[in-house]
Amino acid sequence: MVQESEIQEINPPVGLESFFDGRPPKLWCSGEQAILNGRLLGIISSQEADSDLAAKSAQLLQQLTSLKELSFIGGWHSPLEKEALRILSVSSAQIIFCVAKSLQRFTPTLEIENRVRQGQALLLTQCSPKAKRISREASLRRNQLVVGLARALLTMAAPQGSASLQLAKAILNHGKPVLTMN
Repeated sequence: MVQESEIQEINPPVGLESFFDGRPPKLWCSGEQAILNGRLLGIISSQEADSDLAAKSAQLLQQLTSLKELSFIGGWHSPLEKEALRILSVSSAQIIFCVAKSLQRFTPTLEIENRVRQGQALLLTQCSPKAKRISREASLRRNQLVVGLARALLTMAAPQGSASLQLAKAILNHGKPVLTMN
């Protein structure tokens, strides 16, 4: 678990309130806050995805990691997002992990802990330290945080009717570019 002494409450970046019904969320983090100021590419994917998208996603992400000024933000929850995280983790890319629960209740892997210590990662949540468990609402707000902070969004899989598709449409309405795998 992330130690309470490592967690800081921070002010949300300007513009984030438009993704949260006009009220910016409170944010808590642990790690390298400067990553928030970089060029962030948000990564989302629905749980359901065509099998051919995994290979295409892997190829694209390997190319994107060569762009040193680009950092990545995601919830890293769906199968394609987990694969994306695996690919990004073997590079020196800076990564923001948006967590759908309190950081005090989040147990990062040893690899994530090392990246945080080395200044290559930031753990970020909008869930208060009192939040006890992950809820559907917390997961949706985590995804809103991803798209709110990202300059552009890579949607790896967003089938018709999925929450990922709705999120991609929402970010387009805010004037941010959306990239797809198709």
